[in-house]
Amino acid sequence: MPSVDVEGPLDPDGDAATTPLGTVALSVPRRRRNGRGARIPSWELDDGYGSDGYGSDTVRLYDGARRALRELALNPKYRGIVLACASSSLEPTYSHACLDGLEILPDLTLRNMFSYDQIGRTGKLTPRKTTHFRELHKESGIPYDRQLFFDDCNWGDHVGDLRDELGVVGQRTPNGLTFQEFERGLAEFRKESERRAKM
Repeated sequence: MPSVDVEGPLDPDGDAATTPLGTVALSVPRRRRNGRGARIPSWELDDGYGSDGYGSDTVRLYDGARRALRELALNPKYRGIVLACASSSLEPTYSHACLDGLEILPDLTLRNMFSYDQIGRTGKLTPRKTTHFRELHKESGIPYDRQLFFDDCNWGDHVGDLRDELGVVGQRTPNGLTFQEFERGLAEFRKESERRAKM
């Protein structure tokens, strides 16, 4: 999948003159559907619009997600935490390109931070995140009640679904992860862990 790295400051709160630069976004081709409903990558189109077909989209992390990931990477109290990605993306190749290319710190990509990923909605994976979490559980061996999930989905309640079916603690982030929602999710996870320990 062709993409173009977009360089920018890796620390959204840092001084623009001194913060290290890195790949903070990827410019990826837009896709469109042909007359039969199949997706056609814009780079495969010969439609007179030029080499980029109908243009490109820039994929970047929300500032809150970048802050949370930087906190996880830099704060020693989070050493040993295992990170995973569960995505029902319609474009898994784009998602994998983002894991490979987006940097959190110089030379530290999302792929370096994430030990596991289940991306897409084909094969064993469906639009329901329960399928992704079952696969992540099989791969990692981490019990569901030791997992914390952040979800920005606005078309369904994956957080409630995972809580009810598998016992995963979650935090909804309907407008993209903010640092406050990250902290709320951690607090809820601690609270639920303490409640379960008393049982």
